[in-house]
Amino acid sequence: MRKWTTRLLVAGVLATTAAAAVVAVGTASAADGVSTAAAESTFPLADPDTVQAKDGSYVTYGTSVGAGVGARCGVTGHLFVPVLVHGSGNTVGVGTCASADALPNGPGSWAEGNVWAPGVVRFGDTYFMYYTASKRGSGQKCLGRAVSGSARGPFTNPVEWACPGSGRWAIDANPFVSGSSMYVAYRDDAITSYPETGISIVRTHSNGMADWDTRRDALKSTDIGWETIRMSGGTHVVENPSMFKSADGYWYLAYSGNNWDSARYATGIARCGTGPLPSTRCTPRQNGGERPYFGYTGTGGLNPYRGLPGNHPGPGGMDFFQAANGQYHAVYHWWNGSRRFPIVATVLRNDGGFYLS
Repeated sequence: MRKWTTRLLVAGVLATTAAAAVVAVGTASAADGVSTAAAESTFPLADPDTVQAKDGSYVTYGTSVGAGVGARCGVTGHLFVPVLVHGSGNTVGVGTCASADALPNGPGSWAEGNVWAPGVVRFGDTYFMYYTASKRGSGQKCLGRAVSGSARGPFTNPVEWACPGSGRWAIDANPFVSGSSMYVAYRDDAITSYPETGISIVRTHSNGMADWDTRRDALKSTDIGWETIRMSGGTHVVENPSMFKSADGYWYLAYSGNNWDSARYATGIARCGTGPLPSTRCTPRQNGGERPYFGYTGTGGLNPYRGLPGNHPGPGGMDFFQAANGQYHAVYHWWNGSRRFPIVATVLRNDGGFYLS
């Protein structure tokens, strides 16, 4: 198994343990070959997730779209997992048309219907996709896993990955790599009782299947209060997790809360332990129990600690990923009242903490 290096984000500095090069966070510019301006897509794509392909380009995936939805550049019809291709090297950008379906045969025999919130990571020479689908015959929302040698797909061998026996949901899986191991963070309702929800992190075997003895609680909806402010429906939502590591030695968890179809959907940041599997639950940052870290600052928002580029309503589903030089970027969606659209921004840091540009 290939030994993966861990890149570290610190206040003012992004360093890699495997190279002498150091990228200054907060000072990168277009002249350095690094894209620092946020890029907005016109393609309606919810729950985006971005990974770098082997050829240096970037691939962004998202929730299923119907035939005729969004601009197309090489693919037609219903797309189970739309693919947007964009950027190269250190310049990430954003895609505006769908060029492929990464999971063209659907979620597999274990499930039926559409696919939600795919998360992809490269582990060795293989790309692993984790996705949400409805369990065949029951409608329970569960997680599947598929594999491909290419970031663009097609992803094959789709199998059931996590489906709680209690009938509770397992959704929004996001894989990440640390050292020589792969991990998956996901919304895990099985660690709570209705109406609460939670987030778990688990290490996987080399085939991407979970080593369930390693599963740890990362966060529960009881750890925050802003997810229920003016919400509709009964569920107390924390979901769409993404893990990243800072050179202060800590892992951080990004997560979404409140109603996805409202201006209130927003993003929290919590500090976890010094390892990818937290020994205790992660701690929300910047008064994060009472307000989101990132969110809409206009009417209907939740007074977030920080706004985001464009200040659009309902920013959530945030995924942290790295460019070729190790610079962190984040992709997330916003809500225009009927559809969600992705934005890619650069992750920077000052004395007040993380911010996006």
